[in-house]
Amino acid sequence: MPRPLKILKGIVEQDPSVTRYRTSELLGETTATAEVILKHLSTCLRLLLNKDRASKAEQSIVDLGVRFWNDIRAANILIKEGFILSAMMMERDAIETRVVAEYLNTHPQEVEVWQKAETYKERRRFGINELKGKVADGESWKDLFDLISSYIHPNDKARPAYSKNRPFFGYNLYLGGFYDPAPIAISFITHLSLSVNFLKTIIDWYKNDLLFPIEMSKEVEILEETYRKQANALKERATKEQTAMDEKIQAMRLTPEEKRKLFQFLDTLG
Repeated sequence: MPRPLKILKGIVEQDPSVTRYRTSELLGETTATAEVILKHLSTCLRLLLNKDRASKAEQSIVDLGVRFWNDIRAANILIKEGFILSAMMMERDAIETRVVAEYLNTHPQEVEVWQKAETYKERRRFGINELKGKVADGESWKDLFDLISSYIHPNDKARPAYSKNRPFFGYNLYLGGFYDPAPIAISFITHLSLSVNFLKTIIDWYKNDLLFPIEMSKEVEILEETYRKQANALKERATKEQTAMDEKIQAMRLTPEEKRKLFQFLDTLG
């Protein structure tokens, strides 16, 4: 007889308040750091928006910067609610947006072509595959983009917990958000790193053109150091908790002999 799927895994919904609480406990002080970084980035974008005689390239970078900011904000919210793969989608978009901004900053003559691109072929010129060889660290951006894409696309790797190597038995699939410490930490650190990088880049691009607050450069320097320490601590917390969770589930699994006997019993029920 067909063996019931529930022997292998369960489909459950986790209480959203539990997910939020556990995620908040895990992320700790990195949550506040993420907020400060976005605050500084919004200040930079507002200054650029009001720049006297701003070029078309600068106006476009404001548009892209706002899109990037919204992607990161959305990723923050999604992570706190336990929607890990959805957060990764926002991170992937933030990467491509970041690359396009880099390209238009170094190739301002291409802005009008970018703005007027209507067909797929024209828009494709400004995708990450085309730009990877035309911007600083383009190959590294493309590698990160592809890595995230490998989890997002609906294939065998992109399960809700996005772990192809994790055995099914004893693990649940979740409808809605769920708490999974290691993936949550990795995703949060990823878009925190993206935010710090883009903030520093914007400041570097316009350090001679915009009147950034005097204290901003020093604060960003401290923020970067703080972020690195917090990210390392977060990874350590998440790894320990994930290991403990996995070991607990592993201990509950049936031995090969117990599985054999169970299936033999189930076969007699037909």
